[in-house]
Amino acid sequence: MSRPANDPRKRLSRPKLPGEMGEPVSVGDAAALVGAELGLAEPQVFTRLVDAWAELVGPAVAAHSRVRGVRNGVLEIGVDSPAWATELRYLESDLVERASRLVGPGVVASVRAVVDGPPGEAPEARGRRSR
Repeated sequence: MSRPANDPRKRLSRPKLPGEMGEPVSVGDAAALVGAELGLAEPQVFTRLVDAWAELVGPAVAAHSRVRGVRNGVLEIGVDSPAWATELRYLESDLVERASRLVGPGVVASVRAVVDGPPGEAPEARGRRSR
């Protein structure tokens, strides 16, 4: 015998998600739900930023940087060296404005540059590089 829906002893800790109660969910929808829980931007935002990267920052900066992702409004960019990270910090306000025009307001609120090393360099070699 099941309890009535308004029974105070029947309490849910969270709303039901698509896929619960036998309702099928596509892989894309499931990935979007997980991404939203993690604070990730929608996949098309990442794609648009990657595709337009050289136009957003110019060919010189684009040759030494790449979009790594957008999470909780922070555009994370991998760069070749600390000098390029500094350059991107100087460009932050312009870059946020340009990105907002491309993907919509509020999607990119700040920029974080992370030194990855030159493209194609093995991660082990990065640790051996002199500083």
